[in-house]
Order: sequence, then C-alpha cells, then structure tokens
Amino acid sequence: MMKKVPEFVVQFSPELFSLTPVLGGLSNDNYRLEFQRNGVDYRYFVRQLSSTYNELDNKVEHENVAQAQAASIGLAPKIIVQHEQGMICDWITGLHWDKAEQARDTNIEKLAQLVATLHQQPTPNHHLDMAERLQHYYQTLDVEFKTVKLAKQLTLVIGLIEQHLPANRWGFCHHDMNPLNFIENEQTKLYLLDWEFAAAGHCDFDIATLFQTFEWQDVQQALFLRYYNQYYPAAKVTLEQLDVMAVVVEMMTLLWCIVMYQQDKDATYLRLWQQSEYAITDKINRLSKELQWDQ
Repeated sequence: MMKKVPEFVVQFSPELFSLTPVLGGLSNDNYRLEFQRNGVDYRYFVRQLSSTYNELDNKVEHENVAQAQAASIGLAPKIIVQHEQGMICDWITGLHWDKAEQARDTNIEKLAQLVATLHQQPTPNHHLDMAERLQHYYQTLDVEFKTVKLAKQLTLVIGLIEQHLPANRWGFCHHDMNPLNFIENEQTKLYLLDWEFAAAGHCDFDIATLFQTFEWQDVQQALFLRYYNQYYPAAKVTLEQLDVMAVVVEMMTLLWCIVMYQQDKDATYLRLWQQSEYAITDKINRLSKELQWDQ
C-alpha cells in the first residue's frame, strides 16, 4: 500500500478498496486498484506520477491525449480518470511475453502490425524533438557527470539527427517500446502501455528501441521489418537506416539512466547506465566505419 493514497483514487473508489503495487515502471508508481460495488468486482490500473516525471520534460496532459487516441482504436487501455497526479485505466488481465514468446514468428507479426498501425494514425499536436530532449537531459546533469567524452558523444549524435536520418518517417510514436510495455490479454489481443513519452516523432525511433530492448537476432529483426513494411507499405524501412537511429536511441537511454541515477542513486540505474555507456561507444565506433564518419 502506498504511504498516502492520491485524492483522485479516493474520489473514484468506494470506502473499502485495496491497492497492490505492480512491478514495472521505473519512473512512476503503479498499482492494481480493486473493490466491490453493488456485488460486482472491479479492477483498475492506477498510475501515480513520481517526482521525476516533470523533470524528464513530460506533461501529463500530453500523455492523456496520446493514450486516449490509442485506446480509441484498441491499442491501449482506456483511461477512466485523468488527473494531474496520475490516471486510472482499465485493468488488462494478461501476460508480458518472455524471451521465447518475443521471438515467436506469429508474435513478431502481431507486434509489427500494432506498431505499423500506430505509426499511421493522425499525429498528436505535441511532438518530441530528439535533439532538444537529449540536450534537456544533458543540461539537468550535475557537473560531475558532464564528462568530456559524454559531451563529445552528444555532439556527434545531434549531428546524426540533423544530417543522417530519413526525412519521411514522421508519425505517431510511443518512444518507449520495451517488453514490459506490451501485454497480451486472455483473448491474445496485444496492448501497448505507458504513454508518457508518446508524441509525434520519427518512427524509426520506435523500431530501433524495439530492436534494442527485445534483443532479437538478425533473422527476427528482418522478419519484423518484412511484416512492418507489409502493414505500412509506404514506409520501406531498411535495416541499414536503423543503424543510425540505434545510436540515437542508445544516447537517449544513456542520458536518461544518468538523470535517473542522479535523482535516486538506485543501483538499477547505475547498472543500466554502465551497460548503455559501453553500448553507445560500440555503436558509434561501428557506425563511424559505415559512414566513414570522422569522430
């Protein structure tokens, strides 16, 4: 049970209810809300915004708009209550895929169809400028974390964004597509969760994030793109163009991890920071050879 129940939960619920913490959500607190009303059992998902939510340059009104739009076409849980402190949504009874399920051909197709469908929806009015977001994260860092190496990497990645990304990939993006943000319900319908970063943006970001977090082999990545391009014929995405975005995604991950560690000093963020620090160096080195890029 949380230390203090948010007022929006109290107002929505009857006098007797229970709140159970739900695993997942590194920058927010999530709960399962349960109660009875007129002899009927009800279950909802409660998302309480953390102190770091606004510091990460997020806006709850943008998240609400994006999730509501996605829910209207069946891609996300329906929002029941919107509030400046968080939200209450439909509870999805289901499972997150394990690594074996993530690599199953039929699930890769299901995932590709969902992502392609999202990318072809009308874009939200708000957008995520990748260069601005990277610079925002960097500026929030304490001086001790602003190393010469990190500053140089940031400059290189912003140059990539400005000069080496395809210009025709603007769409409705989620910007945080990792395995914990997908859930398959008991009827095998797939939903996408956690819309705090959702905005109009560069669609390659979502796919590169998938490839980073699902840890697919080349064959699974190629299969995903085949299905994605089938469901979104105008996209014509190639593995080669995603090599560029992979560096951008890794830089975003690295800076996010440092920001979160600076806030909480949690060992989880330190471990993720160290992993990402190694990965960004490796990806920059490999991409520099492909592009004959002077570091």
